[in-house]
Amino acid sequence: METYSAADMADILHRAAMLYTASNIPIDYGTGEKYTSVEVHMLKYIIDNPGKTVTDMSQDWDKTKAAVSQMMKRMAEKGLIAWREAPDSKKKQLCFATAKGVELNERHLEYDDKVFGKTLELLGETCSREEIAVCFHVLEEYTRARRRKHYRSDPNIIKGSRRGAREGGAG
Repeated sequence: METYSAADMADILHRAAMLYTASNIPIDYGTGEKYTSVEVHMLKYIIDNPGKTVTDMSQDWDKTKAAVSQMMKRMAEKGLIAWREAPDSKKKQLCFATAKGVELNERHLEYDDKVFGKTLELLGETCSREEIAVCFHVLEEYTRARRRKHYRSDPNIIKGSRRGAREGGAG
């Protein structure tokens, strides 16, 4: 198996992300209305994590509160989410999916099973199930590590040489 420098890995991840985000064209997931992948994945997050605030979501998604608020406003206007007052605070608003949101999420999951399933079949031509599982495990851990943001406050990481990373491989 190949070894990659940190810069090579970042480039591969960037290219994969660019392919994914380039597909953020609104589509009909089977409900008769069009939604972006960002909307349906945010909706899935809300269904999986009911009762979150905008602050919670901005931290979990590494987005500004303004960006999350704007997304939530659009989703509420589309009838996908609703806000409820927190029992312990009249100021705190908690986000929940509506029945329409739950229905869209079900159609989205079916769509992803079918469409992403085809991509997994293509991957299966060159990678074993174990390799694919490891890849997704690593991506999940990458997401967790990235959210810790520990490296953002260290200016030496940006200013420092990449020579050590290249010499030592990905290890």
